[in-house]
Parts: sequence; structure tokens; C-alpha cells
Amino acid sequence: MNIKNGDIVWIILATYQIELINVKSLKEKRSIVKKLTNNLRKQYNIAVIESDFNDNKKILEISITTLSKSKDFLLTFFQKIEEEIEYKHGLMVINSKYEIL
Repeated sequence: MNIKNGDIVWIILATYQIELINVKSLKEKRSIVKKLTNNLRKQYNIAVIESDFNDNKKILEISITTLSKSKDFLLTFFQKIEEEIEYKHGLMVINSKYEIL
């Protein structure tokens, strides 16, 4: 993306809470988190972290951020990431939210 002085750039901060079924240990959860976050980073070139519920093996929360010149793109991107989590990784998103700055 080539950004010039005066261009408006929008930033999205999105959070996804994901239910983990049949996860028996935190070690197993960490494996899922690592695979998910690495895949999202590589595929979409975004910043992604595990942002909450670090010691809970039944739920995980990740937060992502990226930027664009288009708000519409960011809204579509938010939905695309949720679909990616559910369909490609077979996980269930139980809550998601975003903020565009």
C-alpha cells in the first residue's frame, strides 16, 4: 500500500472469542492458538495476538489489527477473518467485535 501525505488511513481492531471443545489441557490450547495466529499472520499480513483467557482451556480470545484506506474493506475483512476461523480452522466464534479508528 502506497500512502501519501493527506491520505486517510483507517485502522481496525477486532476481537474474536472462540469456544474450544474437547480441549483437555492448556498445552493443547496453546497448540491451537499458535497454529491459528501463525496462519492468520502469514495469509493476511496482519498483527494478531491471544488477548485474553490465557489460562482458560475452554475459550480463547484473539485480537487482530490492520489498516486500509477503505472502511468498507475493513468491514468485509472483519467478516472474512471470522469465516476463516470457523470454516478453515473448524472453531466456533461465540462473540466478535470491532472498532474502526
